[in-house]
Amino acid sequence: MRFRLALAAILTALPALASAQLPMESVGARALGMGGVFVAVADDASAPYWNPAGLATGGPAGLTFGWADFRSGDQKGDPTVGLTRRHSYFSSLGTMPLGLSVARISDTRVTAVSATTAEIRTLATSQYGVNLLQTIVPGLVVGANLKWVRGTVSEAEGTGLSAGALFSRATETSSHTSNAFDLDAGVMMDLKPVRLGLTIKNLRQPAFTDVAGIATRLPREIRGGVAVMPADGLTLALDLDLDTVDLWDGPRRMIAIGGEDRLTKRLVARAGVRWNMKDDTRRPVYSAGASVRVSKSLWLDTHYTQGDITRDRGFGAALRAGF
Repeated sequence: MRFRLALAAILTALPALASAQLPMESVGARALGMGGVFVAVADDASAPYWNPAGLATGGPAGLTFGWADFRSGDQKGDPTVGLTRRHSYFSSLGTMPLGLSVARISDTRVTAVSATTAEIRTLATSQYGVNLLQTIVPGLVVGANLKWVRGTVSEAEGTGLSAGALFSRATETSSHTSNAFDLDAGVMMDLKPVRLGLTIKNLRQPAFTDVAGIATRLPREIRGGVAVMPADGLTLALDLDLDTVDLWDGPRRMIAIGGEDRLTKRLVARAGVRWNMKDDTRRPVYSAGASVRVSKSLWLDTHYTQGDITRDRGFGAALRAGF
């Protein structure tokens, strides 16, 4: 009896947990243009996000600045529960054996709708990372991205607004900010022309609470990948989630295939498709993208995503430099 009372007291003291947010497909114009296939590619400055060990496969130094916007449902119609909007901004400087990165990702969803009022909830994180690499044997590298994460959970409401207007003009009713340390880890094996990759994101699964003490957790995600480079400028890849992640819209375990091909010295095209294996309908999400060479070391990357799975419609761009 005493044990049960003590256990109940401990559980009562713990913060309630809301569904986790922020799927992996949130950052990187090249990766998103390939359908979210990048764990075994990861050869540019976005590697600290997708696979911290990937910086070893790129050039001596790289730099990227990018943004992306994702939306679900009819943003011009009336708000309905489940509509989402997600923004991301990512910048990184990568060298061997060190990388620095900053990611800002916000995820907003409509949580309640009444006859007159609609409510939204947002998790916004700022992630400041230091990426470290270590070569085990030639061709085998491990990496870690040490992250300081500042997370804000806020709620807002609006009256008589369309879904799109609600996301941008709702009046904030509460907000709470907290900080946490987190860690991503990765492995890259380069067998030329085949690469194998493994990444584990959010090892510590940090949680951020709102003013009521309800926590929203960043889920641990484990993903493996294989990439093949059969010819110069051509990459074919496959990624697979090795675990199931519970997001607010249900369980998710992704499989994705994609590729990119250098059509000319100044133009690269890419495309990909992914499915949620936990979705009985297995509805595909299609992506396409391109890169245009602006100067000797600078590329402009773009991507567009379209699908029926909630949260997986979006577009974005990035400037990417390699030296």
